[in-house]
Amino acid sequence: MKIALTGAGGQLGSFFSAHLKQSSDRFDAYKRHEWDIQSQQDSNKFLSYGDYDVLINCAAYTDVEKAEIEQQSCFDINAHPLDHLSKLCKKQGIMLVHFSTDYIFDGDSQTPYQETDQPNPLNAYGASKLEGEQIIQASGCRYLIGRLSWLFGGNDSGFTSKLQKWRDEHKVLTITSDEVSAPTFAGHVPRVILSAVEKNLEGIFHINNSGSCSRYEWARYFAEQNDWANTIIKPAPMSSFKTQARRPSFSVMCNKKIQAICRKPIPEWKLAVKESIQKNIQ
Repeated sequence: MKIALTGAGGQLGSFFSAHLKQSSDRFDAYKRHEWDIQSQQDSNKFLSYGDYDVLINCAAYTDVEKAEIEQQSCFDINAHPLDHLSKLCKKQGIMLVHFSTDYIFDGDSQTPYQETDQPNPLNAYGASKLEGEQIIQASGCRYLIGRLSWLFGGNDSGFTSKLQKWRDEHKVLTITSDEVSAPTFAGHVPRVILSAVEKNLEGIFHINNSGSCSRYEWARYFAEQNDWANTIIKPAPMSSFKTQARRPSFSVMCNKKIQAICRKPIPEWKLAVKESIQKNIQ
């Protein structure tokens, strides 16, 4: 199997690169300056002559706050390129692997979201990811879409990385206590996705660590595991923060579908946090 990886310099792409280096798969990893997915010319060049079996697209616009102001840029990365990418994949017989988000849901559910539940994004970032999903589905190409939630680890990005910075700047950290989802370690995603690709799975799957928590609970647990004895962490409702983007209060996704098929358990979020700390990947 020969794989093309876009967005290799980003948070998720860097973990895929590291994982693929340890596997028997042949792969080419492209950073944005090498393959800009917004460029149809770039995509034509690499997909038409690369002899690839799978395209794993990790390129993404991920700043939820800025997306409200830079909506055009957000959609130009998360949605619009999927039109030519998916069509090229169909033409060349390439499997397209793409990543979406729990933010396509509105948070009104009382139970973890299933893959078949109706999306209703509250912000531009979620809307751009949903449009990307829909473009891929309409193309007729073979695809696997992995929905992720609260991704952390690597490349100085994600919530735990921000906690480290905030701790250096403030004696007291105030964290939302009524925003609930499932923290997902980026280092666990490649193993699950590549297992699914090997099994020729197609469709939409929730690829998040198991369990759920509030951001406050996550911050407390992360602090405890790092022995931050002198750091005070206080809970606060989302309404007390001034933000550009609305966020779902509950966006926990059920990952039982992928686990049942691949027969590989996805670790619980606390174990994922411990592993990220042990490997010093926060």
